[in-house]
Amino acid sequence: GGGAIGALFGWRLSLSDDISVSLVCRSNYHEVKSRGYLVHSAQFGKHVFKPTQIYQTVEEAALEGTYDYVIVALKALPNIYDSSERISAVVGAHTMVLLFQNGICIEEPFIKRFPRTPLVSSVSFVSVKNDEGVLRHGGFSMLASGIHQPEMRGDRAVRAKLDFISRVFVSVGVSSIVEQDIQPYRWQKHILNGSTNPVSVICGGASCQEMAQNDYCCKLLEETMDEIFKLGKQVTGRAFPGVDGIVDPQSATEYIRSIPVPVYTSMLVDSQCKRPMEREVILKNPIALADKLGVDVPHMKALYAMTTMIEEGYSKQ
Repeated sequence: GGGAIGALFGWRLSLSDDISVSLVCRSNYHEVKSRGYLVHSAQFGKHVFKPTQIYQTVEEAALEGTYDYVIVALKALPNIYDSSERISAVVGAHTMVLLFQNGICIEEPFIKRFPRTPLVSSVSFVSVKNDEGVLRHGGFSMLASGIHQPEMRGDRAVRAKLDFISRVFVSVGVSSIVEQDIQPYRWQKHILNGSTNPVSVICGGASCQEMAQNDYCCKLLEETMDEIFKLGKQVTGRAFPGVDGIVDPQSATEYIRSIPVPVYTSMLVDSQCKRPMEREVILKNPIALADKLGVDVPHMKALYAMTTMIEEGYSKQ
């Protein structure tokens, strides 16, 4: 994926002498091929990233053979396409797949398609936007990664392979940690993702800060976050790691208000561009878990119903 996440982390990896990076860009292939990305980063400064190995399709990339690592930075849209199918041409016997996607329960399609392939669930804590070839990145980039399959976590070769790419990220300025159980980190990120994304669509274009500063909207955010906290702890059986000091809904909205530049969610941008939204992995999958576990999530269900109707409405235009 040649969007914001794929481009940012692909750029950082390309700076290492230990990694050769190939980037697959579909819709923006010709722009990136000719001009590259202009990077405006509060953390890393201003740069131009022009990938040396860039392909328009995965099948073209597969002509070079299979890969040691495949990073999946596609939008997670299981109702539109199967991300695991899209990468199948470049996955070989020695490939490790890393999922840099948002949402909950995103791993299952990859497990079904590649049962013997080490699957790493990676959670990125980063603010980055691709603005027509300009990567606008904030002052922080962090990755938390973990091997998804429990039976592979004790495999020394698999762990060594994950540790290697984690060290490469650290060497190029990205904070990177490896966890035995990554799911608490995925739920930690979902506190913001699962609340601000759908609420921003309902609000019709508000930034995260504007929502957190409005008393009524802030209450809606915090009540949705409370559902995510309760459900996530029930699913994982563990407390969340508290990244960015977010340990409850109130600290989450305080964190949002402290961000100095306006933040607009990816789901909001997709809705404004009349594109499919990641409502399945951000809302529907957690709701299914809640129903299975008997956890009440009325706010999440209402947000899913409304975002579904909004998307169906503009899809008919």
